[in-house]
Amino acid sequence: MLKGKKKVFFIILGISCFLAVFLSGCKTTKEVETVVDYSDERSLLYAIDQVKKIMEKDPVRALWRARILFDNATNNRHMVESLYSDAAIRTADEFKTMISAEKWNDALRIYRSLSVLSMAPGDWSEEKIIETRLRTWEEEGKTTLANLGTVQKSTPEDEAPSPRIVANMIQGTVTVWVDRGVRVQSGVGYADRVIGSGFFIDKSGYIVTNYHVIASEVDPKYEGYSRLYIKLASDSDTRIPARVIGWDPVFDLALLKTEIEPSVVFQLGSSESLVVGTRIYAIGSPAGLEQTLTSGIVSAQKRRLISLGDILQIDAPINQGNSGGPIVDEAGRVQAIVFAGIESFEGLNFAIPVEYLKIILPDLYAGGEVSHPWVGAYGKTVALPGSSAPAGVGLFYAVPGEPSSVSGIPENAVITSMNGIQVNTLEDLQYQLIRQIPGSIVRLSGIAGESESGEPQTRDWYVYLSNRPEVPGKLIFDRDIKSRALYPFFGMKLEKVGRFNKYVVTQIIKGA
Repeated sequence: MLKGKKKVFFIILGISCFLAVFLSGCKTTKEVETVVDYSDERSLLYAIDQVKKIMEKDPVRALWRARILFDNATNNRHMVESLYSDAAIRTADEFKTMISAEKWNDALRIYRSLSVLSMAPGDWSEEKIIETRLRTWEEEGKTTLANLGTVQKSTPEDEAPSPRIVANMIQGTVTVWVDRGVRVQSGVGYADRVIGSGFFIDKSGYIVTNYHVIASEVDPKYEGYSRLYIKLASDSDTRIPARVIGWDPVFDLALLKTEIEPSVVFQLGSSESLVVGTRIYAIGSPAGLEQTLTSGIVSAQKRRLISLGDILQIDAPINQGNSGGPIVDEAGRVQAIVFAGIESFEGLNFAIPVEYLKIILPDLYAGGEVSHPWVGAYGKTVALPGSSAPAGVGLFYAVPGEPSSVSGIPENAVITSMNGIQVNTLEDLQYQLIRQIPGSIVRLSGIAGESESGEPQTRDWYVYLSNRPEVPGKLIFDRDIKSRALYPFFGMKLEKVGRFNKYVVTQIIKGA
C-alpha cells in the first residue's frame, strides 16, 4: 500500500478533482495546431500548405485537417477538394502498409478513422482486423489478450470459495518488492523499500500490479537506486528479479515480467456485473505478510477519484502492501485491482475495476508508457431544459490549439453521440473515448445553438484524438490567458472591466 495512505488519498482526490474536468486521457505537449480564419485567403493558403507538410509523417492528422478545411472553406474550393482527396489516398496507402506489416493496432486506428469519414476500404472490416489481431496474439502465446472478450463462467453459486479455490488463488499472487537502497534521515540510515502485491495473468510470467509500487523503476525524474524483485507465495525467502514491461500512471497499473512459469494464472472477470453488496475477496501481502486473504463487499460504485473514470469502494480490509493485489469474486475471477485506502477510516478502501485493465492491457503488453486520447476540452453532463434527465455533455471550454478548438466546436455545444453511439453523460463520453486509440479521428455529434425558428441545430464535428498531456492543467495556463484559464478549473467565466486587473463573473457552471 502507499505510504501515508491518508495523505496520498487526499492528494489523489485533489488532483482528480483538478483534472477530471478534461474529457479524456499521457505524455507531453506537442506542436500547437492553428485555427484557420476561413475568410482570409492567406490564412487558408497557409493552412493548405501545412496540411501538405503533415501528410507525409501523419496522414490521419492531415486527413482530419483537410476535412475541416473541406467543411468550412468557401474560397479556393478546387485546392481544398484536391487536398482532401490526396489526404484520403495517402491515408488509405498507410492503412495498406500497416496491414502488410501486421501492425494491427495501427491498422485498426486508421480503419476507424477512414470509416468515420465514409472512406473505409471495402476489402476489410473492423471485425476482420480484430479477428486477425486475436489470431496473432494466439500464435504469439498471448492467451490473456486473445481471451479479453470472454469471461470464465462461474463455479457453483457458493457464498464463499472452496478451500481448494482459495489455495489456488493465493498461489497465483506475488509480493512485489522494490529495493531503493538506504534513505538517510536526521543522520540515521533506513532501508528504503516499497512493498506491494501482484498477480500472474498468463503462463509466460506476466504480472499485474500498481504503477505507484514500481514508479521508481520507470520515472525519469527519479535519480536514486531502484531494483525490482518479486516473491512467490510458495517461496517467500527467494527474491526473483523482474522487469517492468508497460505502465499507466493515469489508471495506476503496470505489467511486469519474470522468467518463471507460474503454477496458477488468474482469469479476468467483468466488473460491469458487480453491484453494491457483491461479496469480494482481496489477496495480497499487507505489511509484507504473504498469502493473506480478506473478504468484504462492494460498498459503492462510481467513486470519482481518478481523472478518466470511476473506481470501486470496498470494505475488505486493505493495508500497506496490498497495492496491486487482485480483488476476486467467488469464482476466483479478478474483478478489480487494489488501488488505495485511508488508514484513519477503517473499511474505506478503493479498487480499480478490471474493465480498465482489459482496455489498456494490449498497450501494456506492447511496452512503455500507455497513452490515452483526449479532445482538449472541458465538459459537464447537462440536462434538457425543464428536466433533470441527462441529455448530453456540454462543452464549455476548449484548450487553444487542441483538437476541439481546431475542429471548431463552439462553446456551450452539447455532445449527444460519438461515432453514432449515444452519450448522455460525461462518464458515457469518457467511456467511449478511452476505448479509442490516440491518433484516430472520431465524429462527435450534437447541438450547437438554435435555428431562426427556435429549433435546435444539430451537426457533426470531426475530431482528431491526440495524446493526453501529462499535466492538462499546465497546458491550459501555457496556452490561454489567466482569466479564461480559470473557467475550466472553477466554473467561473470572467470578463475584464476597465484598464486595471478587475474582472466580473459573467457565467457560472453549476456544480463545477
